[in-house]
Amino acid sequence: MSEYNDPPIIRIVKKGHAHGHHGGAWKVAFADFVTAMMALFIVLWILGQSEDVKRGIGGYFRDPTGKALLGAGPASAISNVQGKSIIKLPSVTQRYAMPDPQLENEAEKLGEFIEESEALRALKDQITIEVTHEGLRVEINDGAQEALFESGSAALSTKLIEALRALADQYKTIPNKLILEGHTDATQYASGSGMTNWELSTQRANEARRVMEQAGLPADQVLMVRGFADRRPRFDDPMDSRNRRISLLLVSNQGMDIALGKLSFSGFEDTETEADRQGEIVPGRKPSLGRVSLYGTGKEDAQ
Repeated sequence: MSEYNDPPIIRIVKKGHAHGHHGGAWKVAFADFVTAMMALFIVLWILGQSEDVKRGIGGYFRDPTGKALLGAGPASAISNVQGKSIIKLPSVTQRYAMPDPQLENEAEKLGEFIEESEALRALKDQITIEVTHEGLRVEINDGAQEALFESGSAALSTKLIEALRALADQYKTIPNKLILEGHTDATQYASGSGMTNWELSTQRANEARRVMEQAGLPADQVLMVRGFADRRPRFDDPMDSRNRRISLLLVSNQGMDIALGKLSFSGFEDTETEADRQGEIVPGRKPSLGRVSLYGTGKEDAQ
């Protein structure tokens, strides 16, 4: 009977493994690899985007709430009274005041074209290229030795006509609309003549349009022809003959809104002073719009 009362014997056999246990470390390494590859592809994608998209993405990382995406412009870091760093986003007006990067590239090309063109090189000391909130503006002004207009007349000099023809050949390859502007100095017509600087500046701008269209500029590329008389002098002395000039404005998107009355910059002055260039803040003065001077004479010749 004892054989039925003995406790059963349970034998446990452990099976060996041919290889040691690896654990989950490989999963962590693989996840890091996938994350790094995703970051690489995102960076490559961003590098291929436009400047506006890049600014918008940069704005997101400065303000993850997403408000900076609306700005799509540079945000400045400032400190409050508690010493905490906060982000100041650009206003709508400041965003519109930013120069168009595409037109900045066109300005560089235009500067090279002026050096290559015989007709433009002859007047290069009287040519200024600027990129402003309105677009790319090329101005050709009277010089001390080279008059571009007959006194009191809308007739253009031979050198100016040749320069405008050369520019027309370059402008017709650019899709932006063009605004032609005329300016005079402050010399007035005799009373009773029936003519004023308003008519003269407009007639000169219109004559420039006619010359450029005859040289191949598409007629529908011209958005406006306008005259400013002596109300926008480039040089401090309103009687300075160099204030007599023709402006050719390749219009940016925001410049189009300004020209069509959809956007007003009445709160800003389109001028630059020495204080602006030094970054000084002068109380009581309106801030000037960003102007990038890329080529030519400008006010430096008057100093």
